[in-house]
Amino acid sequence: MRKKSITVGGKKWIPSIQDWSWIISVLWMTAANFWHPFGLFGFVCMFTPIIIAISGRGKMHCARICPRGSLIGKIGAIVNFGLNRPKLYYKKWFRPLLWGVMMGSFAVMLILVVPRGIDALGFAVLIFMETATVLAIINGILFTPRQWCTICPMGFTSGNIRSFKQKLLRRNTKDVTA
Repeated sequence: MRKKSITVGGKKWIPSIQDWSWIISVLWMTAANFWHPFGLFGFVCMFTPIIIAISGRGKMHCARICPRGSLIGKIGAIVNFGLNRPKLYYKKWFRPLLWGVMMGSFAVMLILVVPRGIDALGFAVLIFMETATVLAIINGILFTPRQWCTICPMGFTSGNIRSFKQKLLRRNTKDVTA
């Protein structure tokens, strides 16, 4: 039976592929470990949620596509301790701090490896993505299967893009009606 797409905020969302999108993560990481330039496809995983958010579909990537979210959901369904989430995760400053640390370290890593060529760049992207995946799996096993999704830097970015677009829309609507 074909899954129906839904409409959210006047924008069409695609049917969820969360049942199988974890395979993308596993195949990509495996291939990139054998041929480092393939690691550059990690940029697709980084920019897809941003492009979807800019298109007006908010965090649709998180809810319907994200291969890492699918992978940690599958692993967390098998083994999960169900511990309480650390109070730190609830702090308003934690997500921006995590985003800054991860994006800052990624930027520094890129600056250092770009002069070394495509192989080194692909490997750097792979290592960054694998590190985030290991953190996500640990969170999923300790707390809830998709715990990482609540603090994920790409989800944070997508949510901020959505909020920014909504503020612009409200401001433009007020300007028109005034």
